Amino acid sequence: MRLAITKSLSPGARLGKDIYNEQGHILLCEGLTLTQKMIARLVSLNIPLVYIQDSRTDDIIPMPPVSGNLRREAINRIETTFLGMKNEMNLDGSFTMEQANVKFTKIVRNIMDELNRNNVLLTLLADVYTYDDYIFTHSFNVTLYTLAIGMELNINNKNLEILGLGAILHDVGKMLIPLEILHKPGKLTEKEFEQIQKHADYGFHLIKNVHTVSLLVANCAYQHHERLDGCGISTWNKRG
Repeated sequence: MRLAITKSLSPGARLGKDIYNEQGHILLCEGLTLTQKMIARLVSLNIPLVYIQDSRTDDIIPMPPVSGNLRREAINRIETTFLGMKNEMNLDGSFTMEQANVKFTKIVRNIMDELNRNNVLLTLLADVYTYDDYIFTHSFNVTLYTLAIGMELNINNKNLEILGLGAILHDVGKMLIPLEILHKPGKLTEKEFEQIQKHADYGFHLIKNVHTVSLLVANCAYQHHERLDGCGISTWNKRG
């Protein structure tokens, strides 16, 4: 099988792997012949890449770096914790970050355990999921790849845990961005874009006031859009 860009698929292509929603339920089964309507639906669900069957690559079978159960458990934990924090948090730090720290540390350790146990090269996309809950899915994916890179660099476990927490919480400041801006489907106004840009600063101030969390974790939130020259927001562009 091979990876294919969803927007470039043609009717008649056959899926090489199942496609799941974030609850772990199968949306489309392996071997299904895709129609134009199905392809359009995949695009609307923000699935950029899928595996398709190809006789030239029959011997390529990608293995997931972590189990589906761990992935679903982690994303659900991130979602419920972030949403719980959203209802209570403010910039003076009086919110549930203490409890979140314990839960997220456990997630980081579980991911590290599975990466160590599986001992496989990380693939770009082992299983295909929908991305309706972008922030929570993105936070998990960033954590997975961050830990894999950290382990490849032989960073010790204590610092890996700090790095993993920073990855999980790097976008936590978005919980303070109004939902109508965060989920706006069209182009952002100048004022809305300025509001989005504040999420890194919000995240830093939310985390730095929790004494049980390393300041390095707060810096991950503060610096995750920093350019190589030390300024600017590098990847959050206006949508249009």
